[in-house]
Amino acid sequence: MQQTDLDRWLRKKFIYITRIYCNTLPRELPSGLLVEEAPEESGGRYLYKLSTRSEKLIERVSEALQAENITYTARVEDRQTPLNWLLNNPHKSFSMRMLWAVIAAAGLVFALSGAPQAIWARVSHKPEHSGSLVDQYNEATQKAKDDTLIYRKDSRDLMEIDKRKH
Repeated sequence: MQQTDLDRWLRKKFIYITRIYCNTLPRELPSGLLVEEAPEESGGRYLYKLSTRSEKLIERVSEALQAENITYTARVEDRQTPLNWLLNNPHKSFSMRMLWAVIAAAGLVFALSGAPQAIWARVSHKPEHSGSLVDQYNEATQKAKDDTLIYRKDSRDLMEIDKRKH
């Protein structure tokens, strides 16, 4: 699934960390950097590892290293955080999974709230309208079931002749 801008921003904010490897430290380092001895996994070429998540710090450190002609390399790596399993999946979009979770939760709350039963009761309820055509038809049908009228056709109208009770 395609990553959204929100997914990329979340990964950048919470997962990625930039490590700058160099052999010599510049005279002035901005505060907020974590300076460590470089491990063997860096290839053994560098002595120091500078770590930060701030882009501004990365820019200032790279400017200081370039100004003093110090060779360096920068690598973006994934931090080991509890959020990795949630945010760092390149095949699934975090924001889309959260959207579907919200939709499912809203559907579950709607279903468990009793709203569908109330809506069904309201829709299936037969309203009692006095004087409406539906009521007149229902009354006439009921009356027809009780009484049978016998008519004679006159030249213009129907005339009631007799009434039978059932």
